[in-house]
Amino acid sequence: MNATPVSKPSASVAQPDSGARRRAQALGRWLLGLCRGLLRWFPWTPLGVLVAAGSGWSLWSLAYRQFDVVWLVLAYAVAALSLLSPVCVLLAAAVLARRGLHGQGVEPLSLETGGARATGYHLPALSWLPMVQLRWRWSRPVRVDVTTHVERGRRHESVRFARRGRLPGYVRLLRIEDPFGLSRVTLERPSEQAVDVLPHLGALSRVPSLMSYASGDDLPHPMGVDDGDRVELSRYVPGDPARFIHWRVFARTRQLMVRRPERALSVARRVAAFMVAGPDDDASAAIARLCVSRGMLGGEWRFGTDVRPAGTGRVDEAITWLCESAAHDARGGRGLSAFIEGVRSEGPAAFIVFAPARPGPWLQQVVDCAGSARLRVLIGTDGVSKGRPTPLWRRLFWRRDPVSATTEEQLDTVVQTLASAHCEVSVVDRSAGRVLSEQHRRAMVAYAQKGAA
Repeated sequence: MNATPVSKPSASVAQPDSGARRRAQALGRWLLGLCRGLLRWFPWTPLGVLVAAGSGWSLWSLAYRQFDVVWLVLAYAVAALSLLSPVCVLLAAAVLARRGLHGQGVEPLSLETGGARATGYHLPALSWLPMVQLRWRWSRPVRVDVTTHVERGRRHESVRFARRGRLPGYVRLLRIEDPFGLSRVTLERPSEQAVDVLPHLGALSRVPSLMSYASGDDLPHPMGVDDGDRVELSRYVPGDPARFIHWRVFARTRQLMVRRPERALSVARRVAAFMVAGPDDDASAAIARLCVSRGMLGGEWRFGTDVRPAGTGRVDEAITWLCESAAHDARGGRGLSAFIEGVRSEGPAAFIVFAPARPGPWLQQVVDCAGSARLRVLIGTDGVSKGRPTPLWRRLFWRRDPVSATTEEQLDTVVQTLASAHCEVSVVDRSAGRVLSEQHRRAMVAYAQKGAA
């Protein structure tokens, strides 16, 4: 028996009109955007709605019904205040929106950490409008402190960054409100202007050149020039043979020093510098910026980071990569091994590492690479503190800016660990502009401890 084929319904009948669906979705999106825009321009805050409702209830129930003149005057005053403040706020928001609130241009904005920096952005102060306060902040990124000051009828913007970085853009949130918090309007203005935040140099300009001479190999090269001493002394670290201890120096200075084979010291013909990102690395990044921008690495050099281990010999690329390295501090030191191998494939070079002042996962990465290459490590700090917790009464009644100084314990851990790996370590104080010896660090800790007491 032959089965009768079942005819399928036509596609034009079964499927709904796709054009009508798209029009309905577009209409829904337009209505949703319209509602959001109206709510954004709704001036009253919850407190303003409560005050307006309370003044109306007082005017009707207490003033009119009970014929209370005191409540009548008070209710009228509060009602006038709750109506006047949103009018002034809406007028100020309309003036700002009409004059334009976009960024200054497409040219990248170059700023520095360590203090408030003017961005060149300004708005009308609106001093002719009563009961209006204008404030704004950056919603992206969130770690930006925005301050404003009035000059010649304009409110100028200054920002303060806690750390270096490179921002592809940002968003300003302008808040127009009254002093009582009854009305508020927030305007959101995105800007595609890129921002390069560089580590501030502080007093590093007074530091003498740290890169003019770099150490060679452990033993003098047969084709090199013997510019070093015949016998070199270095601090004793656990694991050094006791027969190499210089007992005369110990009797005179009470410090254990050991003899090491001669190193050939010569002018560095080729320098390879690497920035290790990590906690409290802003001062070290400032040293890297100083060396790159002022040509302290010599004529032939290469600079690399954890994100760009291939390295570059251009100043503009090196500064850009230095800013970008702050966003990848979790990868601190992982690109150092690849950077060393890439530089060695092109010939011999002296290696310099800019390292943070606080220990972290990066420390073991540098120690592992120190076995294959002789590294000179430069560590930047903003002072050395004892690291004791601040008493509760001082935190409650004595407001101070957060201290960025490295603690003595953290710095000693970093220095001793790198020294045990036979790295040449130098500590540079950005705030003082000098290279710190061990005696300097101890004196700074004692001075900080005496000031805290």
